[in-house]
Amino acid sequence: MSQALIAALSWPHQVIGHRGRLPWHIPLELQLFREVTWGGIVVMGRRTYESLPRTSLPGRELWVLSRSLKTGSAPGVSVLPSWQALLEKSAQVEKPLFFAGGADIFRQALELPSVQTLYLSWVMTAVEGNTYFPPISEEWQPIRWEVFNKGPGVPIPFIFVVYHR
Repeated sequence: MSQALIAALSWPHQVIGHRGRLPWHIPLELQLFREVTWGGIVVMGRRTYESLPRTSLPGRELWVLSRSLKTGSAPGVSVLPSWQALLEKSAQVEKPLFFAGGADIFRQALELPSVQTLYLSWVMTAVEGNTYFPPISEEWQPIRWEVFNKGPGVPIPFIFVVYHR
């Protein structure tokens, strides 16, 4: 089973959130997230989960790390009480697994040797934020990127980069 990390972050300060929300709305970037994660398992923390506009992600399983949410809170959503429970459950699945936030989830996922791919959308804007993506070490090398300039579905330019280690 493959494991990857997927995020949108501002250039150059690596902001990923402001007051529990994404600090931008870029429809094409959200579409890329959907395409990359389709058919897989998306892992996130409780606060990231609570920031979603709905309680599930169609076409994907959703695993939420939380000590306070109840299991069975929504169809297609599994609540896991700890990082250890997540690791144990992930060892039993064949679907690709995508770590999708927040900052603590990203920090822990970057330390896993099983995570070999990063899908990062670098949003080209300076924004105010209170949540940041952790530093990326030099072991991560960009292997593919695509630039999306302003236009329909892209109110703010971004660069979608795939990294491998």
